[in-house]
Amino acid sequence: MAKLSKTREDRKPSTFQQTQMSSLEILRRVKREQGSCGAPTSFLQLAANTNKQPYIKGNVTVIPWTVSAQQGNTISAKENRIVVQEDGHYLVFGQVLFKNPSTIMGHRVRSWGSTELGMRSKELLRCLQQMSDDEMPANTCYTAGIVELDQEDELELVIPDRSRALISMDAHSTFFGVMQLK
Repeated sequence: MAKLSKTREDRKPSTFQQTQMSSLEILRRVKREQGSCGAPTSFLQLAANTNKQPYIKGNVTVIPWTVSAQQGNTISAKENRIVVQEDGHYLVFGQVLFKNPSTIMGHRVRSWGSTELGMRSKELLRCLQQMSDDEMPANTCYTAGIVELDQEDELELVIPDRSRALISMDAHSTFFGVMQLK
């Protein structure tokens, strides 16, 4: 009776071959994971400008900002607003530390963009916070979300209808930023 040769699937790999295959699988997995989880291409974070005070513009309080961290050229700062240079999805975030007693405080993040009819405003995010009756109240209001933005959209964080907003201008307490997602 003739002896049948084993097929490739029937042969058991040696210990050395098993180690080589395991190493190759790990390398492929690491490369795939690194490629899919890269750092954002651009980001910009603004911090409250400690050399200036918030000011009233119409029915909103505007916080003067200064750039605290930036990478890439897809996002820039312009006159207390953030401007995106490329269509896409972005993570937008903002926090304000309020010091007003016994009231509801909050902020809005909105975008301004051009249309055939002129500039349009759209509310993207909102945060509300009930303030305590303490002698020295302090509450942060933080919000974040992923939004789709168009090239040249301008973002602003404002405090609506609170002309006497008491805001901490500390850079670690009051900030506003955007990260481009790829």
